[in-house]
Amino acid sequence: MAKKEKKKSSAALTKSLKNRDQYLRTSFLYQASALMANAANTTPELAVTATSATAPLARYYASQMKAVARKSVIRLDPNIKRSICKRCDTVLIPGRTCAIVVENESVDKVPHADVLTHTCRVCGGQKRFPIGKKGDFVVFTERPDHVVE
Repeated sequence: MAKKEKKKSSAALTKSLKNRDQYLRTSFLYQASALMANAANTTPELAVTATSATAPLARYYASQMKAVARKSVIRLDPNIKRSICKRCDTVLIPGRTCAIVVENESVDKVPHADVLTHTCRVCGGQKRFPIGKKGDFVVFTERPDHVVE
């Protein structure tokens, strides 16, 4: 008689997750950083003052989030890492804090060489993501072998 394999529910996985409090803290800091970065959208009259008042706080929260992840040796989700500038820790919001351009610097302009470029408007740093035809890439959080039971 073979034992039946029991699949753990997502609630059971989160309870047994190692460093759960660090994951919760990084999640909170990311949400706070995004909130402070978007605070200027509330009223057009206060847009200049809100941006100048909350932008340093948003960058501070993002840098604290990266420091917590680094100290506790946990991996941040790729979507979170892609939405924060590496140079100045600004939350990259399309149209406000970053410009998005699709570039193709190949000689023949082949479609598999397209690159999505996010340019930070605060520090000028660039993040480049290949978006060509190669569609077999899967982010590590979506891989089946990522979940540890």
